[in-house]
Amino acid sequence: MYLVTTEQMRQVDRKSIQELGIPEMVLMENAGKAVVEFLQEQFKELDKKSITIIAGTGNNGGDALVAARYLHCMGIAVKVFIYGERELSPSAQQNYEILSRLPVKIYWLDSENSMHLFKVTVNYSDILLDGLLGTGINRDVSGRAEQIIDIVNRRSCIKVAIDIPSGLNGDNGEIWGRCLKADYTVALAQPKRGHMLSKGVKYCGKLVIKDIGIPEEIYEELGLNCQIIDDTYRQVWKEPRSRTSHKGTYGHLLAIGGSMGMSGAITLTAQAALRSGVGLVSCAVPDAVQLHVAVNVPEAMVQPMPGGRQFEEESVEMLPELLRGKKAVVVGPGMGNSETVGQLISQLLQNCRCAMVVDADGLNTADSWLEQVREASGPVILTPHPGEMSRLTGLETSYIQSNRMVVAQEFAEKHKVWVVLKGANTIIATPNGKLYMNITDSPALAVAGSGDVLTGMIGAFLAQGMQPDEACCCAVYLHGLAGQAVAERIGEISSKAGDLVDAIPIILMR
Repeated sequence: MYLVTTEQMRQVDRKSIQELGIPEMVLMENAGKAVVEFLQEQFKELDKKSITIIAGTGNNGGDALVAARYLHCMGIAVKVFIYGERELSPSAQQNYEILSRLPVKIYWLDSENSMHLFKVTVNYSDILLDGLLGTGINRDVSGRAEQIIDIVNRRSCIKVAIDIPSGLNGDNGEIWGRCLKADYTVALAQPKRGHMLSKGVKYCGKLVIKDIGIPEEIYEELGLNCQIIDDTYRQVWKEPRSRTSHKGTYGHLLAIGGSMGMSGAITLTAQAALRSGVGLVSCAVPDAVQLHVAVNVPEAMVQPMPGGRQFEEESVEMLPELLRGKKAVVVGPGMGNSETVGQLISQLLQNCRCAMVVDADGLNTADSWLEQVREASGPVILTPHPGEMSRLTGLETSYIQSNRMVVAQEFAEKHKVWVVLKGANTIIATPNGKLYMNITDSPALAVAGSGDVLTGMIGAFLAQGMQPDEACCCAVYLHGLAGQAVAERIGEISSKAGDLVDAIPIILMR
C-alpha cells in the first residue's frame, strides 16, 4: 500500500483516465459505491439511519452524489446539501442530473434559510457524509464553507469523511483554517500523506482504505516512493528456523551503552534484541554498571569497559577487538553525553564493517561524527525522536512534526543514512529516497525506554542478516504491535518498556 501526495493521486487518476481509458465517471461511481459499502459494513440496520450528505462542486462532491444515489436505492431517505463557489465539475454535474431525476431531496446552500434548514437537519441526523472540499483545497476555509464545518463539528452525529475531512491538507496533515473532525475517513484508492501526519491523525478518526478499481501497474509506473508498512512484514519473521541451526546462525549483536544511573537503557536494548531472535548479544558497558546488566540480562555476554561510571578514552582503544565477529552494532542507549561518546562513535564509523544503529545519547554527539557517516563501510541507522531530530537538523520541533516525511527524507539523502523518525506513525527514510510509514502504534509506547527496546529490535534483525530497509520496517512494525498488545493486556496508562519486551514473543507467535 502506498502513501501518496495529492499531486501523485492526481497523476494516478490522470493516467487511469487518459492512458488506460477508464472513464472518470467510472472512478467516481466506484468511489461512491465504496463509501456506501463501508457504511454497510460499519453500521447495523443502516436502513433505519437518518443520513445527511454535504457535497461540494468538485469531484469529491460527485463521489458524495453517487453515494446518495446508492443509499436511495437501498430505501434510505437521504438529504443532500450542495455548496460551492463555482459550477459543478463535469462528472459531478452528470451525477447531479441523475440524482435530480430521482425523488431525493437536494438543497443548495445559497441563503440563510437554506443554512438554517441544514443546521436543523444535521441536528436530527444519525450520520453525516462529508464530500464538501476534498483534496483540491489550497487556501484557508472561509465564508459559508467555514460556517458549514462549524455547524457539523458542533453536532453529535457520526461524521464520515469521503477521502479526506474537509479542510485538511492532504500532504502534511495541517489545517486550512477550519477542518471537519471526522469519526471515520474512507480513503479512496490509496491513503494520502495528510491522513497520517500532524493533525490529520486526530481529524480523520478511524481511517479505512477502499479500492476504486485502479490497477497496481499505474502506481508502479509512477515510481511512488512511500509505502505503508503492512502485514506482509510479519511473514519475514515467521519463516521457520532450521532444526540444524545454532546460535551463530542468527548473528552476534554488539550493544554499547549504559552509564551510572542509566544502566536500564542498555539492559532493555539487550533484552529486546534477544526476544527478537538474535543468536548472541554482547554488551559493552562501563565497569560500574557491569553487574547490574549481567544480572538483568544473564543471556548476554557483558564486557566491562575501563573508566568506572561512564565511558572514558580507554574504552575507545578496545573497539577493534569488540567488533570482531559481530554482525551488527547498536550504540547510544544510556551512554550519557560526555565527549568520549562522540569519540567512540567516530571510531566505530572508521572501524565497523557491519550495520550500525545510533540512538539516544549517541545522537546528541552527532556534531563530532556526522560528517564521517558517508565514509562508513556499513549502513548507518539513526533513530531520533522529534526532539533529537531537532538537535540533528537545527530545525524547530514543531516544524519537524508538521513536516516529518520531508525532514526525514532530506536528512537521509543528504547524509546517506537511514532515519527512523519515531513518534505516532513512525517514518523510515532511506538514503536512496524511499519512505515508509508505520501505522501500528499505541499510547502504550509513550514511556521511557520504549526507544531503547526499538533499538535492540532493529539491531537484532540486522544481525540476523536483514537489509536495513527490511530490518527497520520489521522492527518498527513489531514494536507497534507490541505496544498494542500491552495496551490490550494491561492498559495504556500502566505500560512500561519492560512490558514491550515481554510482548515481543507473543506477537512473533501470532
